Amino acid sequence: MRKLMWTTALALSLTPVMALAQAGDLAIVFADDSTSDVTFDPRVTQSRHEEQVIAQVFDQLVSADADNKKYPGLAKSWTMAPDNKSVVLQLRDDVTFHDGTKFDAEAVKFTFDTIVDPATGSQGAIDMIGPYEGSDILGPYEIRIRYKRPFPTAIDSFSENELSIVSPTAVKKLGGTGFAQAPVGTGPFKFVSWEKNKQIVLERNPDYKWGAPFYSTQGPSKVARIIHRFIPNAATRVAALESGEVHYTDLTPPLDMRRLGDSSKYDTMTGVASGVPFSLMFNVSRGPLQDIKVRQAFMYAVDRSRLSQNLFFGYAKAAWGPIAPSTPAYWKGVEEYYKFSRETAGKLLEEAGWKMGSGGIREKDGQPLQIYYPTLLEPETSVALQADLKRVGIDLKVENVTKAKQDELIINNQYDVGGIRWVYNDPSVLRIPFDSGNIPEPGKFKFNWMRWKSPELDKVLAAASTAASLEERTKLYADAQKMIMDAAVFMPIHDQIQTIASSKKVVGARFAPGNWQVRLYDVRPAN
Repeated sequence: MRKLMWTTALALSLTPVMALAQAGDLAIVFADDSTSDVTFDPRVTQSRHEEQVIAQVFDQLVSADADNKKYPGLAKSWTMAPDNKSVVLQLRDDVTFHDGTKFDAEAVKFTFDTIVDPATGSQGAIDMIGPYEGSDILGPYEIRIRYKRPFPTAIDSFSENELSIVSPTAVKKLGGTGFAQAPVGTGPFKFVSWEKNKQIVLERNPDYKWGAPFYSTQGPSKVARIIHRFIPNAATRVAALESGEVHYTDLTPPLDMRRLGDSSKYDTMTGVASGVPFSLMFNVSRGPLQDIKVRQAFMYAVDRSRLSQNLFFGYAKAAWGPIAPSTPAYWKGVEEYYKFSRETAGKLLEEAGWKMGSGGIREKDGQPLQIYYPTLLEPETSVALQADLKRVGIDLKVENVTKAKQDELIINNQYDVGGIRWVYNDPSVLRIPFDSGNIPEPGKFKFNWMRWKSPELDKVLAAASTAASLEERTKLYADAQKMIMDAAVFMPIHDQIQTIASSKKVVGARFAPGNWQVRLYDVRPAN
């Protein structure tokens, strides 16, 4: 009865899709596993769910395909200064925002200036914009971006969703909160409406003619409307795909990926995300994890290869370092650290003074070895971690929480372990969780949830971000990865994968750089 009620409600909600289909236009439905979206302002978000919508509504200065190959975007060309401290961009002069205003150099300056303005509250773009100093408008469609120190990866940063260009007119008219709920970009789709916890509706931008050359489509999309549905339950998402109510499902369970992929009715695509794999961050400022031997024991105790195989059936592999193997400058040396050994884990805990108690949980000074992990990510993984850790006498207390509750606990330092994953195409992503200046505190939400201060690592990361040669940069990032693993403050668990299943009635979906968000501009009927 409950399933029937849900199916009926879902079908009723898709009336606009059916109407468009009857009129001969293509309307597609994308099923997202989240219900917690808050903002669709690219300058503010750090959520992969919100970026799925942003990827359809906004364009970037530089376009990049799924392999991160660069193409002109809103910028036709660019020239980096010899000292890597500035870049001059020649901009397109034929682009308009969805509100009818012109895209120009003023819009680029406005976007970048507001990203670094604390009043904007940027969580992702503020880290990706680099050491931004300011912008000089050289003409209506020419701009110089200046940096406080060399920033040789500036062009790479211009291709990220978080640095998408926003309409200054819309931001000023709507205010930050209003713009977050009704974003205005230059992308192939316009924002129409948002029913929180239910769906977002986008419609085709009929004036769009500036898509990157790697697309099959040139001009307006063949898709007239996108319904972005929030369906948090994986089984329900798959059932909706098989009933024909949605066209794409994200985070499709591996067994369903295998089954659907073997069917003549469905296609599948799997992206191994670049950036930070799904990992745990150990809070070194409180509790048992202040002791490096306990942190090391925690890592030795978990059979990551078996865990990944059991949960993902070969789709995701165990992760061993703070960046994924698909990320440039990945150092294979991380693969030699903390290989599964319960014997080693037990020995380290004994050396740290934690003796096995009568209930199978270790104790020290009358206190049990309990570690608190509040999370909103991967409950099945949490259960597997609990089981492995209990075998060596560690009691991992997992609490599944909302994002608001997680953020509150993080800000107030009321946790022992935090979970992270971060899709990014460059090893400079390491600054986000590891820079000493990124420790969260009231009024400052940042992602060094380890609360680990390492001036030595800060220096290496800063030097890597300004390295003039690829060889020097690669060596410095290898040094950084070694320092992180030696300190045992961070435990990679598995590669982060995006598993998409789709109806064979449509083709043309593409992964964006980083292999997480799916671009829908090029989607078209299969026949």
